[in-house]
Amino acid sequence: MHVRAVVAIGLAVIGLGLSVPVSAATTAAVSVTKLSTSASFGKSGPTSVACMSVGNCVVSGYVSDGQAMVQTERDGRWGPPIDPTKKLGKIVNSILITTSCYASGCVAFGRYIKSQTSTKDEHFTVSYATGRWAKAIPLSLNLGSAKAFQEFKITCSDRRNCVVVGTLRYSNESASTPTYAPAVLTEKAGRWGAPRPLGARVSAVGRVTEFLDVSCPSEGNCVAVGLGSVHGTYGSIEAVESNGRWSDAVDTFPADWTVLSVSCPAMRDCTVGGRISSPSGSEAFVSSGRVGQWSQPVQVGKAWTVDGNSRSSANLLSCHSATDCVVAGLVDGPHAKRNGKVSMSSVAWLASETNGKWSNGTLIGYHSGAINEGQVDGLSCPVVRTCEVVGQYWTENSNLAAIGDIHNFAARFTPQLP
Repeated sequence: MHVRAVVAIGLAVIGLGLSVPVSAATTAAVSVTKLSTSASFGKSGPTSVACMSVGNCVVSGYVSDGQAMVQTERDGRWGPPIDPTKKLGKIVNSILITTSCYASGCVAFGRYIKSQTSTKDEHFTVSYATGRWAKAIPLSLNLGSAKAFQEFKITCSDRRNCVVVGTLRYSNESASTPTYAPAVLTEKAGRWGAPRPLGARVSAVGRVTEFLDVSCPSEGNCVAVGLGSVHGTYGSIEAVESNGRWSDAVDTFPADWTVLSVSCPAMRDCTVGGRISSPSGSEAFVSSGRVGQWSQPVQVGKAWTVDGNSRSSANLLSCHSATDCVVAGLVDGPHAKRNGKVSMSSVAWLASETNGKWSNGTLIGYHSGAINEGQVDGLSCPVVRTCEVVGQYWTENSNLAAIGDIHNFAARFTPQLP
């Protein structure tokens, strides 16, 4: 099964040579709920979080090195992870990639493999409502000439109307020069269509043309963003759905923008986030506007530097209005070798916008002692500036020679105001 992490945001790392100007912004303790623990990296992990309301959220992901899981929070209390794939029959590998919630329920989207000899990904959905998970529903997608559809983000207006964005792969996975096209998959009134490419197929070594995020302020009106090549140059791409009709992907973003996220309270009031190239590496930014007409980028999370360098990105984004957003980002530090092992130092931060003014930022999970490294894989803000994140943190053993236990966590917090 081809599983690729799209976004990973590190928890604050201490004791690894970081130069973090904590006096420039407030560090906030985060109330962390440990969801599960694994003895080795990659055996389990959350992939996304979505909330119906504060204290009522769901996490999707995988456990046991290849078994899909969902975990539910009800009135602020997290239940145990459960396997939603039992109704799919005998399968050997599964994962839930992305989840979306609306006021009364949620839908999770994932893939599975039927047998040890199969290399074909099958897809399925599972829905949640009135405190119960329904049985998983397998999907028979018409891929046409494509070999696979790889999903990255789902958004749903209700249980029977959803949009999934990702990529269609037209070459074998082992091809030296793989071929991809950005794609969208739509469910209308409970019926899934075929994944639709929104642009030409692109062949490139080590680069995938794909949509990474989508936001739909109303049914049939969406904006998707991602990375790819439209006119021969690899960069950021976008596409828009208006009244149920999708445009092809265009590359109207500036060449130095890497766009990773989008949030649209209204079709003409969108915000995108990502990173901009700079002499020292990259800077996290946001920009507001609409497809093809974006404002000058605003640097966010600027309080955080690592060893004097700025290698930052705005990876997760949630907006309740055009001037009221929350962004979670990453400052990536040096890859230092310790006892022969490579250790990535990173700082995760959260910044909020109120009436168009951005806060300096708040460190996510700034702890002393136990937590050395980690990542945040999902952000959901069901109400203004009250958010839930999920991810993982881990500790190194006493001589820093190996990663210790991996802890999956959920945390609720209120971001720092400007």
